[in-house]
Amino acid sequence: MRSTKQENTSTKPPSPQAPARRRRVTGLLAGAAMVAVLASACNVPVEKWVPDFNGDGTISQAEVDRQAQVVGNAIAQAVDQQRRSVQQHPFLTCVRQHESDRTGGWPFTGGYSAQNPRSSASGAYQFIDSTWRTAAARAGHPGYSRAKYAPWYVQDAVALYTINHGGRSHWRGTGC
Repeated sequence: MRSTKQENTSTKPPSPQAPARRRRVTGLLAGAAMVAVLASACNVPVEKWVPDFNGDGTISQAEVDRQAQVVGNAIAQAVDQQRRSVQQHPFLTCVRQHESDRTGGWPFTGGYSAQNPRSSASGAYQFIDSTWRTAAARAGHPGYSRAKYAPWYVQDAVALYTINHGGRSHWRGTGC
């Protein structure tokens, strides 16, 4: 005897394999798109990357070197400008001066290379060594065992990172 019921496919639960198949198809399409982008970027003529400064239709090594120098100078200038803007942060300036005052007066104690004679605290912000290693690593500047060994821009960056990520309480008593 045949069933007179018609199967309703819309109420059927989806196959457990459907999401996996969808991910495979999506991955395949994304991979194909990536290959297409990479293939088109690799065959762009070098004239699109380096301008022909003298207009003779060819790009000499001197023109490539000139463009590399222009780009390098622009990057160096932007990095220096960013470092200086961090250094001039009003809260950092206040903390830097106050912390160094505790050990005898900034910058006469060495400023960024200051060493507290009563503890392991060092640098312009008087980071204790263990705090420095943790904060520097979190801020993306590992490799300096003590704050006083780090360049000024690294100390500023780590201090600003500490302030921006809830560490302002370290300098609560500074009056800043």
